[in-house]
Amino acid sequence: MSSEIRRRNVNTSGGEHIVPMATYDETHLSAPALLAASPIHAGFAMKLHVPVFYSFLPSPVQWVLSSWCPMGWSPQWKRRYLIALGGYLYRFKDENGSTPKGAPITVDITESRIISRGDTSTSNEFNCLLDLLPDGCDTVFEVSSLAKTQYFAVESREEALAWVNSIRQMRQDSITRNMGHSKGIPYPKEWESFDASARRLQEQKERIKNRMSALDKKEQEMQTLGGSANMGYFS
Repeated sequence: MSSEIRRRNVNTSGGEHIVPMATYDETHLSAPALLAASPIHAGFAMKLHVPVFYSFLPSPVQWVLSSWCPMGWSPQWKRRYLIALGGYLYRFKDENGSTPKGAPITVDITESRIISRGDTSTSNEFNCLLDLLPDGCDTVFEVSSLAKTQYFAVESREEALAWVNSIRQMRQDSITRNMGHSKGIPYPKEWESFDASARRLQEQKERIKNRMSALDKKEQEMQTLGGSANMGYFS
């Protein structure tokens, strides 16, 4: 499925003109296409999905939800296929995925590290979840930015370390390119094309997120106005 992306630029006269619509085919970022481009690292991992309300609960309540309550109420580990290529980390359902799950993760603004029990920077919430690692996994690594932190479980510490080192090296290489210090280092044209598609997909996801946020805000305002009107009627 393709989608249309509208870009706006400001011209020198101070007015706004519209750049022609750019057609974006999301299937360009399929897992097979990325794998064929010799990625830096790829493989399966279990991604942690945490319900929004869960983070605000006390640790004892979190433990009860994680241990005894329905799966939709507690954090879940979901299998994902990760591909690290160029300037982005991609998540797919499997190695044959036609489109990424969520927006690609930009590595030049990302930190990555292995998480261990008792880590002073790790919340009690996560220490509880270490007791509930998926079968076959014994190590977790973190991928974090200012906006979001994500956790991935893998089979061994060696595998987690490979992911952490790959993401850190990608980050350093991306920063070096952005600063213009890598002119003598070849960067595959195919990777440049994937990076451009990843940026467009990020923009698309961000627009959808902003649109949904605006709709939610409008709905809340309408409910507030309706409540105020009712109160005024009965007062």
